[in-house]
Amino acid sequence: MSLGSELPSSKGRRNDVALFSRLPRMRFGRAVVLLFLLAVLSTAGLVHYFWQQTANRNVDKIVAELDAQVAATVRGELAGIFIAAEGTVETARSIFFQGAIKADDEAKREFIFLALLRAHPALSWIGFGFPDGRFFGAHATDDDKIEMLEIGAGEPGSPRPLRRDVYSPIPGDIMFEDRIKDESAYVTLGAPWYRAGKESDTPLWTDADVLPNGFEPAIVSSNRLVMFGNFQGVIMTAVGLQRLSGVLAGLGAARIGEIFLLRPDGTVLATSATKDGTRASNLADFPADDVFARAAMDALRTQADPEFHVMVGSSQGSVYISANLLPFNGWRLVTAIPRSVFADEIDRNTNKVLIVITGLTLVAAATAVAFANFLFARPIRQLAEQLVAVERFDFDGVRRIPSPLTELDDLSAALQRMAAGLRAFARFMPLDIVRPLVTGAVEPKPGGDVREISVLFADLPGFTELTERLGPGVEPHLTAFLTVAVEAVHREGGTVDKFIGDAVMAIWNAPGPVPDHALRACRAAAAIREAMHAMPSPVTGDGPRVRIGINTGTALVGNVGSEERLSYTAIGDTVNLASRLVGVAKDQHVEIVLSKMTHEATGARIRTTALGETAIRGRTEPVDVYALN
Repeated sequence: MSLGSELPSSKGRRNDVALFSRLPRMRFGRAVVLLFLLAVLSTAGLVHYFWQQTANRNVDKIVAELDAQVAATVRGELAGIFIAAEGTVETARSIFFQGAIKADDEAKREFIFLALLRAHPALSWIGFGFPDGRFFGAHATDDDKIEMLEIGAGEPGSPRPLRRDVYSPIPGDIMFEDRIKDESAYVTLGAPWYRAGKESDTPLWTDADVLPNGFEPAIVSSNRLVMFGNFQGVIMTAVGLQRLSGVLAGLGAARIGEIFLLRPDGTVLATSATKDGTRASNLADFPADDVFARAAMDALRTQADPEFHVMVGSSQGSVYISANLLPFNGWRLVTAIPRSVFADEIDRNTNKVLIVITGLTLVAAATAVAFANFLFARPIRQLAEQLVAVERFDFDGVRRIPSPLTELDDLSAALQRMAAGLRAFARFMPLDIVRPLVTGAVEPKPGGDVREISVLFADLPGFTELTERLGPGVEPHLTAFLTVAVEAVHREGGTVDKFIGDAVMAIWNAPGPVPDHALRACRAAAAIREAMHAMPSPVTGDGPRVRIGINTGTALVGNVGSEERLSYTAIGDTVNLASRLVGVAKDQHVEIVLSKMTHEATGARIRTTALGETAIRGRTEPVDVYALN
């Protein structure tokens, strides 16, 4: 029963460990601040969200009504232009029909056409096409001049005579500038407006790209003139698309947005966005930075109804798009008005509320940061820095950090005790071995690898006799020797493997790589010899102060021992020979003996004396040895 009750708890703990191991790491103080901010922001955010949603619904309703009014105003302005064009056709038709003037009466005809043209600035043309192919018309050019243009009759396929009188407007009148005589290839009888008007009793609208003056995209209203049953010709008025775009650009709505006049197929007839006398033929042709054209195109693409009112998002905020049908050839008026025009003040007030909430949140956050930093973040950061120092075996930087929080105070005390224990532990093993064990870089289990190393053995001559004579008093001399040896080894990048009585074993190129390890071992041996000769000796005489053997070769290096107890060391014939060379130094009456392998590895960068071949105990073949000078 007891076991069964523990299983779910153990499983839950394993799940928690797995979950937290996958979460990203963060600082403790930051976590406290985030939790506090989460509580404040969630409350403030919910209040602001519901308030803003209500405000937005009310704003959108008001804005939709205002935008509909703007669209209706633009539609009315445009409808007024079209009605004026149709009315001008009907006026001219009535004047001719009632006999006030005749179509062939050039002087009166020019006066009437000029008066009608100037009465409606939106019109580009008012003209009359004769059944024999002649044409007469008054034309308002884009550079604010007026032309009286007459095309005479001619043979089919041949140019027709052209007369163009150019006038400049002056206050209350016009002033003649020039008369140009030329030829024209314009065929009145083939023009779409002429053919449509000839067959209709009411004004008809057509599109035209070419008018009597050349290429001039326009929309044309035309109607036939019949007197006493006889067809007299077709009266036309035209609104140039460039001029119509200028009219649209002059409307109030164009100052806050854009206006588009579209054919049923989506072709742009006119737009308030005309620049440099150019006009895009499709919404997709507008510049990429024209957010209104892009918003209108998106709305037209997604809306099935020909008339609609929607809000579309853009890179510069929301845009209201309104589409309305015009009673002319299925054309549509599309207006694009940014929401900010209507809701800027409301949005500013909403932002002020958000700023106040943000300010309160920042004050709360600053308080939380200061509180968390003082009680949690700073003490934990200091403890973390001390743990890093312990990992580097820099125990001098570990100190007690008092804290008003019991848990952190206890943790600091435990860390200080741990540092003291590791400081003692580091004295029993080389730091190069202890560091990987502490950091987890080396797993503490038996095993190793074969590599080339240099091995040094050093001991004190006559240590046994000295121990018999001095007894415990020999310890200072032994300690001084071992201290000198350890310092010399470490200075040359070696690792002290172990102390064997009065002897020191050191290795190079393990556990980490050491370049020129044979040369470094020889330099360390020379430094030990020099230091021992500089120290006062407890024995009299001028004999050797140290005996050192050095060998270079391959050995098994790693953790040697059992599962319960390990020792990091090097084993093999290379180590054994280095140990035997200490005896050779004694037999040869020298202090430092090198093997042939070490001598060759140094590359003649040290001075030596060849001692010849020497028999080594435990080896069948003699070994070439050298004395280090």
